[in-house]
Formats: sequence, C-alpha cells, structure tokens
Amino acid sequence: MTTTDTGELAHAVGVELQQQRETRGWSRPALAKWSQGQPTAGTLITWEKATRSMSLRQLSTAARLYQLRPSGLLARAERCIGWDSDLAVNLTALAATQHDALRPVAQWAQNLLDAGGSPIRGLTTDTLAAMADSCRLSIAHLTILLTTEAPVHP
Repeated sequence: MTTTDTGELAHAVGVELQQQRETRGWSRPALAKWSQGQPTAGTLITWEKATRSMSLRQLSTAARLYQLRPSGLLARAERCIGWDSDLAVNLTALAATQHDALRPVAQWAQNLLDAGGSPIRGLTTDTLAAMADSCRLSIAHLTILLTTEAPVHP
C-alpha cells in the first residue's frame, strides 16, 4: 500500500485555496477585508503556501470563505495528488490508545487482535465512515486521530 505525505496534502489544499480565490478574482487583502480580518491576509498566505499546518477549525473557516464543505476542499486536494484512500493503522497501538474519542474503535481493534488478526490493517473509506459514526466524529477528524494514535509508517 502506498501512502502520501501529509505535507503534500497540505500543499495541495493551499493550491486549491489559491485557485478558489483567484477564480473569484479576489486578492488576499480584499478577501481579508471582506472577512473582517478573520483570517488576515498573512494567514491566507500561510494557508496557500502551506508554511504552517491548518487546524480543523482553520480548514472550516477556509472552506466557509469559498462556500465549500471542508470535506469537499480536502477531496479536491486529494484528487490533485492522487491520495491513496486506504489508511493503514496499527491495531496494537489503536487498541492501547487512551484517547476517549477512540474508545469504540480501540475495542474493535482489540477484538480483531484477539481473533488472531494482523496487527496492521488497511481501512477502506466505508470502514472509516462506520468507525467515524461509532466514535461520533467526522471522517476527517477520525483520520487525523488515527494517524497520530495508531500510525503505520511505510
């Protein structure tokens, strides 16, 4: 399974934001003024150039500026870089997580391990969606938590 560097995804989100802004004929200063300085023109630059990571809150703000869903913005960026949709997780690490939001999937991971399953598992988008529902999280938020709590490094 191939993986894509999250820095590459951040850059693709930035390119998408810049394209959205330029398609509308907006300058960064004009957009910042229109949005009453939230975000500032400087923040817009950091988002577009991916010089700093965006938080989920910032992703939501950016998506609202362009009347997009955050998931739609991410999906556009993913298509640009050919993101591998399967996410591989370390079930041993996931089963041991102490993160409250991941407790439902930590038990799922432990059950798979107890049944003799492989400690590394690829998750399809359908599996991620079901897991996100059980944790009462968005797929994007769950994915971020999984990549920090149960990462698999190539």
